[in-house]
Amino acid sequence: MSIRILVVEDDPLIAHDTSKQLADAGFKVVGPARSVATALKLVAECDAAVLDFKLGDEISEPIARKLKASGKPFVILSGYSKDYLQPLFDGATILLKPSHLADLLAALHRCVDGIPKADHSE
Repeated sequence: MSIRILVVEDDPLIAHDTSKQLADAGFKVVGPARSVATALKLVAECDAAVLDFKLGDEISEPIARKLKASGKPFVILSGYSKDYLQPLFDGATILLKPSHLADLLAALHRCVDGIPKADHSE
């Protein structure tokens, strides 16, 4: 029984590290997704998400729009400045890379507060 977090990150090392840290913290990890297309397909399988802003030649704004439309919270984890990202992701928590695990976990817990823990086993 856990909250399902979609990890969207194009760097394989960061994606693996973030996914492992979230799993160790008790979240069920969906993905990681390395592209917008893959992430959009996985939105239905998550309760919340951690999004990198830049995914190769793409940006994660379409994923954020789909998450918002689905009522699913997300955290932006990016190397881009908050001033640049805030207009694109109004209202989202934005953490700058490199981020401490405690900061990411605190932001996720704030996002998912109120989402009931459910058994998502198949």
